Formats: sequence, C-alpha cells, structure tokens
Amino acid sequence: MTTDDYMSDPTSFPAVRAEHPLDYWISPELARVSPPTAPSRLRQLADAQGTLAAAWSSAIGSGPLLLLAGGFGSALSGDPAWVLILGLLGAALTALGLVSWKRVRSTLPNTDRILIARGPGSARGGVTMVSVLALILAGILATALPGTASRGTAALLALGGAYVLFLALLAALILVPSVVLGRARRSFRRRVQTDPGLRAAVEGDLAVWRDPHGNAAYGPL
Repeated sequence: MTTDDYMSDPTSFPAVRAEHPLDYWISPELARVSPPTAPSRLRQLADAQGTLAAAWSSAIGSGPLLLLAGGFGSALSGDPAWVLILGLLGAALTALGLVSWKRVRSTLPNTDRILIARGPGSARGGVTMVSVLALILAGILATALPGTASRGTAALLALGGAYVLFLALLAALILVPSVVLGRARRSFRRRVQTDPGLRAAVEGDLAVWRDPHGNAAYGPL
C-alpha cells in the first residue's frame, strides 16, 4: 500500500510496516487524515503515558494546595502546626509528583495494564466540569450566607476561604489532568522528536511490535 492509498482511505492501514520509518508514523500530516478514534500502537502508547502523567500532575498540583490549606487552618485557629504539617506533606507530594512525572514521560508505559481515566479528556471538558461543580457549591453556600454573615466578618472570611480552597482542589484534581490528557498525543510527538532516549525506546518498540489482534498499523499519532 502506498502513501497515496492510505491518504485516500485513512482507515485502511498497511499490514507491513517495516518500510515506514518512525518519522512517517509520527508525522502530523498522517494524523490529520486519520480519524481521531482510529487505533494505532503510537496512540495507545501516547494515551497510556498521558493517563499516567495526568495522575502525577494531580499530585504536583495538590502539594501547594496542602500548603495553602495548612496556612488557612493556621490562620483560623492560630495554631502553626497546621501549616507546618500540611506544608511538609505538600512539599513531599510535589517532589514525588515531579520525579514520577519526569520518569513517566521519558519511558514507554506498560500497555498490558488497563488504565482508565474517569475525568474529562480535554481542557474544554475540564473547564466545563469545574465550572458546573463550582456553581453548584456556590449555590449551596449562598443559602448559608445570611446565617454566616450574622456571625461576623471572621465567619464570612472562613466561608470564602473554604470556597477558594474547593476551587483550587477542583483545578488540581480535574482541570490540570484534563489539560494533560488533551495534549497527550501532541506532547508525545514533540518529545519523541526531541528526547533521544524516548525516541530510541519507540524505535525499538516499532522494530518488534505486531498487532496481537489484527492488522493495526504502528501509527498514526
């Protein structure tokens, strides 16, 4: 099958891939003429890696959130233990997330394990979900606002601070991972082109991989 044949029918993948180098399979032009849902080994690798990276991105974002929550708790209670304990936990979580993030993005994922992402898979979906949840909570808190206001300024500040923390939690657990997932394939392509170690791993996989269930091709991405 020639490249022209493929371009005329993107769902028909060639059974023999040895004649095509990695640059052919990762080319943006090939991806543009292929349906986004068409399966390929490269897409499987990119999506699995993106799912793992999205999970660790939540850890990275949750670290500063713990520090913020600790500071908020200390400000309300006057006890510095909150910010010290949660700050240390947040720093450890962020450090673990950063190390794991870099490791995940520089190696090929184990695609034998089934990875399920239960959140939105795009930035638009993440923004939509966060906005809906934020509005729901705002409506609930609005019903408590009169009673809270009667208890003074401190109670209002506590309520407002809790709402801000909730928004930050939504951003760390939903919005940031959804952005990572939405950019997984483009990010994978860019790193294959710029990271010699990752490129070597993908080329090694290309040399030995065969579709165990049919005739799926190695790309597009």
